[in-house]
Amino acid sequence: MHERAVMRTSASSASSASTARLALLAALCLAALPGCPDRSIASLEPEQVGEILKDIPVSADIDLLFVIDDSGSTRDKQTVFAANFPRFVQALDAFEKGRPNLHIGVVSTSVDLGVANIGGCPHPAPADNGLLHNEPSSTMCTGPSDRFIVDISDGGSGRRTNYTGELSSTLSCIAQLGAEGCGFEAPLEAMKRALDGTRPENAGFLRKNAFLVVVFLVDEDDASIADRAFFTGESPTSDFRAQPLYAYQCDQPISATSGGSYTNCRARTDSFLTDPGRYHEFLSTLKPAGRTVVALIGGDPKASITTGALDQGGRVQPLALQPTCSATINGSAAIGRPAIRLADFTSRFGDHGLIRSVCQPDYSQTLADIGALVSTAVSPCLEGELSSADLDADEPGTQLECNVSDVVLEPEELEAPISPCQMTGPDQPATGGGTCWWAKPNPAACSTTATHLELHVERATPPAPGTSVRVRCATRG
Repeated sequence: MHERAVMRTSASSASSASTARLALLAALCLAALPGCPDRSIASLEPEQVGEILKDIPVSADIDLLFVIDDSGSTRDKQTVFAANFPRFVQALDAFEKGRPNLHIGVVSTSVDLGVANIGGCPHPAPADNGLLHNEPSSTMCTGPSDRFIVDISDGGSGRRTNYTGELSSTLSCIAQLGAEGCGFEAPLEAMKRALDGTRPENAGFLRKNAFLVVVFLVDEDDASIADRAFFTGESPTSDFRAQPLYAYQCDQPISATSGGSYTNCRARTDSFLTDPGRYHEFLSTLKPAGRTVVALIGGDPKASITTGALDQGGRVQPLALQPTCSATINGSAAIGRPAIRLADFTSRFGDHGLIRSVCQPDYSQTLADIGALVSTAVSPCLEGELSSADLDADEPGTQLECNVSDVVLEPEELEAPISPCQMTGPDQPATGGGTCWWAKPNPAACSTTATHLELHVERATPPAPGTSVRVRCATRG
């Protein structure tokens, strides 16, 4: 049986932990597969500086979480966003093996701040605070029968779903959350509470072997407040204190009393707000490296910001963080303020992070781009700056500096090495060799990757359910 392996990539430095794993992998190869070539990355030439890691699900299972700003300025953005979901579903349906096995959830940016009487912010927050939303946005549509959308293969030619009608219509129905939410938007904390077991109602959304995709739609930055002492200071209901005073660190201190311009601004990690890196660490505990994709649709995260008076439709703030972008959306003026904290979080996912402006009249291309990113992440195309040098010019095809193995995560993670195929031609592995791997250039299928290389796995029998192919390839300086 011939299989085009599907993968995900994450660039990292070669660490002692990964070296130890690779040494174990080489030992397993020698013990289990006599004659298996030793291509341990740990023994590659000195110019090798790290590794590319990609997991390739044999069956693409994707848990997709939309985190949507439900504060007062986002209703028009939600409407246009939801109207373009058909483009997103088209991108999912364009996957090599068709629509993946999907769990799709929607959560608002409103969380329980732990204090009462903060304007527009519920305490407690039973309808938000990480709870997945499945309520219809109008009487003209219906949501799923569970907290999240289920759309998976039935094992044959059909699909098992928990909704009626079209997927894009159902998603649009539950994704328009309104604009009555908390003005201290906390998309990162809402994401965490949706996934960490805080809301038992969300049970079943996350699957151990599935890839995780998180999409943010916001027009202001994250204000996930870690310390309730924030609300005991002067003007505790002012979002200016959250953004930018405690959110950013710039080349000069941000004034709390007058407008100004500031440069080289970045996320603060020493304030009442939670360090964005903590949320990256959290997702890393949920999924192995390379199994998470993050997309941010937000205000342009420029490093230079300004503060001053801001008039939003007659509501004047004497001191506010100024927008970094603007657009006409559904015939109305709309703005986006800098998403520096969210961009810091998103950038930690490397090639699996995508940032697009919220200030655009039509999100169709952005949703198509997100779908394409997810497709690439689970495709057989080798991503990243890996070495594409041919280790053996006398052997037909491209002999890469890679280790490949089958991985099963449940009930515990088990990894079994796969040896390289013996090749009789550039794209023709020898028959009768059992399970083995090979790679070849495919610019048409892998047009978005630097190497244009795709991995193939030959199998005599199908792999166990939930199997992924894990690929570790050397990078070079």
